[in-house]
Amino acid sequence: MRQVLLLLALCALPFGSQAEKGQSIMFGDTDPVYAEPVKKDPAKEKADYCHDLRKQTDELKGKPQRRNAVMQRYELECQQH
Repeated sequence: MRQVLLLLALCALPFGSQAEKGQSIMFGDTDPVYAEPVKKDPAKEKADYCHDLRKQTDELKGKPQRRNAVMQRYELECQQH
């Protein structure tokens, strides 16, 4: 009986020594819950959007109605008056 308890204790020993890795203050590991959200630049988003519209106009050369709709959207939203 004593040998069985000793054997069970030795088998459970490796599982008890594994602990969760703590966060390091020294290396600046931050908890994602407390991290500030990344702010996107609205001007860059607008430029990317306009670039994508322009790219769509080039891709729609064989479809005149859809191309015209994208071109009108580009003129309204991207060209400065």
